[in-house]
Amino acid sequence: MPLSALDPKKSKVFLVGMPGCGKSTVGKVLAQQLGYVFLDLDTLVEEQEGLTVPQVFEQHGQAYFREAEARALRQAATRPEQIVLATGGGAPCFCGNMDFMVATGTTVYLRLSPQELVDRLTPLDLQARPLLRDKSPLQLHQYLADTLSQRELFYRRASCGVEAGRASISAVAREIARYITGASTQLSE
Repeated sequence: MPLSALDPKKSKVFLVGMPGCGKSTVGKVLAQQLGYVFLDLDTLVEEQEGLTVPQVFEQHGQAYFREAEARALRQAATRPEQIVLATGGGAPCFCGNMDFMVATGTTVYLRLSPQELVDRLTPLDLQARPLLRDKSPLQLHQYLADTLSQRELFYRRASCGVEAGRASISAVAREIARYITGASTQLSE
């Protein structure tokens, strides 16, 4: 019997957390472990808009991007397949997206400290993310710490949370998969 027949909310899994916490990387492994389809919200926005995320920001601004992101999120949630969706770092904080994800599926918060995030983000990552671009290491750390403190109000509403930096990608994905399938009732807090 498919998992969604047991609990429809478990057929849509939304990964939330800061840029660089591993949502896309863990999400691909998790989707494979569960037999779900992996989707990346930034990619869906790019397909919907016909522009890259930086181009959407540059041409239309952040407010427009957040609305486009909300449309793409809701469209993805209507797909008939079981999905694991890696959201953008700010997606839960705008347009009622966190309320929508909590009501629609299982939300998982991948936690990392600001320093762990700085250590993980490569120069290529920074250039691909408009809100992180052109910051010195000190400015980046401060920005991530400030942003995390604001966003955690939303992230902590997730169904569960996992420390994303203390284990391998596959171990983190396995821990989440056990939670999704009911083999575990609690993720690491």
